[in-house]
Amino acid sequence: MMTKKKEFTERRKHERFKIKNGAIAMIRPLNALGTTQKYCQIINISRGGLSLRYIDRDGESNEPVKLDLLFIQDSICSVCLKYLSLKPVWVFHEPSKTSSKHLKTKQLGLQLGKMTLQQESQFDHFLLKVTYRYQMQIK
Repeated sequence: MMTKKKEFTERRKHERFKIKNGAIAMIRPLNALGTTQKYCQIINISRGGLSLRYIDRDGESNEPVKLDLLFIQDSICSVCLKYLSLKPVWVFHEPSKTSSKHLKTKQLGLQLGKMTLQQESQFDHFLLKVTYRYQMQIK
């Protein structure tokens, strides 16, 4: 009996890196009157984007947001990259593990937008600090 194998074609331009503990992302509304910020677990990251996991307490929101990347080590925020432009690429609603209908866990895929030279430098520094493999590739 022959089985058909589906071929997987990698479409990403940049390799994804695993994240160390302490790296988090914060999504904030552009306007101060919007919903509260969301602290997100970074699942993986690349030069082109990242994927996040977070608890969505407020439901869907279409308001513009900005992204900050933080690395907290020994209760000190050692690397912080603010105001990255981004474009949501996909959202995945994870099955609920709690009885609460108001707490939903989501995964979010984001494409990073254009960065200033300073942001690119800070982003490289962030990748050096928070990933396992990036150190080997930036020599």
